[in-house]
Amino acid sequence: MTNNIDRVLRERKGIQLMTHVVAGYPSLDMNVELIRLMAKHGVRLVEIQIPFTDPLADGPTIMRANQAALDQGITPDHCFELGAALAKELPDMGFIFMTYANIPFAMGMDHFLNRAAASGASGIILPDLAWDEPGGDYADLAQERGLHPIMVISPDTEEARLEKILTRASGLLYTTLKVGITGAGATLDQGGLDYVRDLKKKAGLPIAAGFGISSPEHVAMLRGLADVAVMGSHILNLLDHQGLEAVQDFLAACG
Repeated sequence: MTNNIDRVLRERKGIQLMTHVVAGYPSLDMNVELIRLMAKHGVRLVEIQIPFTDPLADGPTIMRANQAALDQGITPDHCFELGAALAKELPDMGFIFMTYANIPFAMGMDHFLNRAAASGASGIILPDLAWDEPGGDYADLAQERGLHPIMVISPDTEEARLEKILTRASGLLYTTLKVGITGAGATLDQGGLDYVRDLKKKAGLPIAAGFGISSPEHVAMLRGLADVAVMGSHILNLLDHQGLEAVQDFLAACG
C-alpha cells in the first residue's frame, strides 16, 4: 500500500501545509472537528502529538496543551483510537504520530509501532530519540510496518551527523528554522531560510520546515525552498483565543 506522505508529496503541487494537534486538547471531539476543517482547506499532512509530561522540544503553547490533555486522562490508547477514526474518515490524509521516547519505551517499541501502523499512520516523529543511541535506531522497524521514520534536525546539526541521519531518514526530513523550541514568531530568521535552501540541495528527500511559522507570509517565504511548512503553536493560539473561524481564515489565507 502506498504511504500517504509519499502520495501527497508526489501528487500535490507547491508547498504543502503540515499541521500539528495535541491529542485530547482541548478535547478529542475538537481534535476531530479541527482536523476536518484542516482537510477542508487542503491540509493533507497532520501531526498528532501523543501528550507527554516533559515535551522538551516544545514551547509554552504546546507544553500547556500537553499538560491539559494529560490532566483530562488522555492516554496513548486514546491517541491511537483518534488516529484510526480519522484515517478511516479521511483516507487521503497522511497522519504522523509525534511524541517523546518515553512513550514507545514504556509501551515497547514494537508494540508502539504496531499500534501506530494499525491506526493508519504514515509516519513517526520521535525528536528526542537519537537513532545512533543504544536502542534508538527504530528506522528499520518503522519501515517494516510501512511507517516513515521522520528525523528532526536543526541549523546547528553538524555536517557529519547530517550525512548519517540521511542514511536513516525517509519520507520527509524535518528541519527547524531556528535552534530552540516550538512557538509562533513574528519573523522568520534569514539564517534558517538560508539553511533550508542549502539543505534542499543535498538532502535527497522532501524538506519540511517548522518552528516559528505564524502567517501566510511565512509560508510564502518558504515556497521554492521547502516542500512542507509545519505549523502548530499558531493554530493552537488562534483556536484558544479566537476560535475555529480564525483557524479557518488563517488556513484559507495560507492555501
